[in-house]
Amino acid sequence: MTALYDHIGTRYSLGRRTDPEIAERIHAHLMTADSILNIGAGTGSYEPQGANLIAVEPSLTMIQQRPSNAHLAKQATAEALPFEDNAFSHGMTVLSMHHWSDRQAAFDEIKRVVRKRFVALTWNPDSKPYWLSERYFPEIHQIDQSIFPTLAELEEAFPGIKFITLPIPANCKDGFTASFWARPEAYLNPEVRASMSTFSKINALESGLQKLEVELNNGFWQTQYGDLRHRSHLDTGYIIAVWDQ
Repeated sequence: MTALYDHIGTRYSLGRRTDPEIAERIHAHLMTADSILNIGAGTGSYEPQGANLIAVEPSLTMIQQRPSNAHLAKQATAEALPFEDNAFSHGMTVLSMHHWSDRQAAFDEIKRVVRKRFVALTWNPDSKPYWLSERYFPEIHQIDQSIFPTLAELEEAFPGIKFITLPIPANCKDGFTASFWARPEAYLNPEVRASMSTFSKINALESGLQKLEVELNNGFWQTQYGDLRHRSHLDTGYIIAVWDQ
């Protein structure tokens, strides 16, 4: 079994980690779980410690980066979950659905193995771009719009699903695309970008980086967007989706 992150995720655990505030928001919807399946689990971020949890992840590279005390992980895809019907009370997935090759098959599998609640951290393709994708990397917004599930798609698959806005903290400890909205210099660091799958798909990467670097140095970014450095949170389109059977 090969997966995207077998190729781009060799140093993933260095840049992607649990942000405690985001974790608290996710875990609030898992409090009543007696068993949890984490789908597309990566290196184990956001998995509630002490929970009865099993992870599935298609990339062996990612599984090998899970901490020694992490929950058990099986190499499997969302489209073919290796579990019996109603095996888990709760399911969860964190920024993974846009990587699934057949979302409808994955949604059907989730409804088959999860008997109570499914919780997903995802991104709303109808959201407006913020400065990174508005001025420097418009491809990011275009690519993400094409790969993330729309809210309508999720509503059709999971009738009654609820969407909760998730503003991203300015000091976010994780390293997904919008984590550094208040720290623009971070995007110039190749180690930071290596943990963001979208950057591996951008054609005009160098020109965008050069423009950002120039405008950070000449003060343009500060003039246009500097007020963001004083904000605690920013809504960049991320949401928590919660569906109850």
